[in-house]
Amino acid sequence: MASPPAAYVVDTSVAIKWYVEKDEADVAKAQALLDCFGHGECVIRAPQLLLFEIANALTTAHKVNLSAVMAALTHLNRLSLDLRPLEWATLSKAVEIAALCSATIYDSYFLAIALETRSVLVTADEVFLKKARRYREAIHLRQLQLPAPNP
Repeated sequence: MASPPAAYVVDTSVAIKWYVEKDEADVAKAQALLDCFGHGECVIRAPQLLLFEIANALTTAHKVNLSAVMAALTHLNRLSLDLRPLEWATLSKAVEIAALCSATIYDSYFLAIALETRSVLVTADEVFLKKARRYREAIHLRQLQLPAPNP
């Protein structure tokens, strides 16, 4: 029997690399993760919060025009990622993680989903990774070892 596909939770620092390459490191690695998902070789999860954060990052930090923001959101919608709605139990876990690590609730919510779903949180946020170093489920994008493609 085949083992289930690898499961990852991506945060905004990784997903933004699918839409903005300028001044972004590890873009090829982020794209490889998306390709892995597209070929059915892994699962990608995130909270629905990802949509708000992507839209915000594109408009405020990257100054992307409205049509490009809408195209990115449409693309994210069509990907059919496993986007998780707000759950009180997950929020409670995120608050616990945030308090323990002195991190934001937003970042901690992504990690809480990874813990709940036995997934690996993939992030490019080095500040959060330092704070959450006690959680081996959180890794930097450049550490990601993707599964070998199915023949």
